[in-house]
Amino acid sequence: MADLINTLFNGLSLGSIYLLVALGLSITFGLMGVINMAHGEFVMIGAYMTFIMQQIFISAFGKSGNLYYIVAIPFAFVLTFLLGCIMEKTLITRLYGRKMDSLLATWGISLILQQAARSIFGSQGVNVNAPDFLKSGIKLGDCTFSYNRMFIIAMVIVCLALIWLLMNRTSFGAQMRATMQNRSMAQCMGINSKKVDCLTFAIG
Repeated sequence: MADLINTLFNGLSLGSIYLLVALGLSITFGLMGVINMAHGEFVMIGAYMTFIMQQIFISAFGKSGNLYYIVAIPFAFVLTFLLGCIMEKTLITRLYGRKMDSLLATWGISLILQQAARSIFGSQGVNVNAPDFLKSGIKLGDCTFSYNRMFIIAMVIVCLALIWLLMNRTSFGAQMRATMQNRSMAQCMGINSKKVDCLTFAIG
């Protein structure tokens, strides 16, 4: 029973990461109809951005601290968001309604990003240093619930809640849904569809 509970908990943690990735795909493909073959590489960019920001903080403020990890994560989200905006403005904006072309173009982008990561960081993975308070866990009998995995699950729940609030409780969410459902009518109502497209893709 303890092995089953540990396996379920670890599976929940891993599944929550896949859920977060799928959430981004559901925005870019489900809402926008863009097949983004470089989506996995943007997840990779987010991870590398976390590593880079952590190293910048270490070089600027001294040896690794517990807060560097927490501060690096929002930076990773923001920087990856900006890269998504750049990709949408330079490439994706020319491919709306052309699913096969978007598939091929983003596949090429994914190959470029993979090789860029190998050239910059090498073929071996780099480690993001988790803070000390995430390295332990709760032990209940033979069951172990690590704080690291609990943090992952909590962060995914927060991201899901924020996306739900954005989509259903903000004016931008209404503009986003209106643009994807009926672009011409949304434009007639004064919605800047190009801005909505850019921000929606970047959020994804």
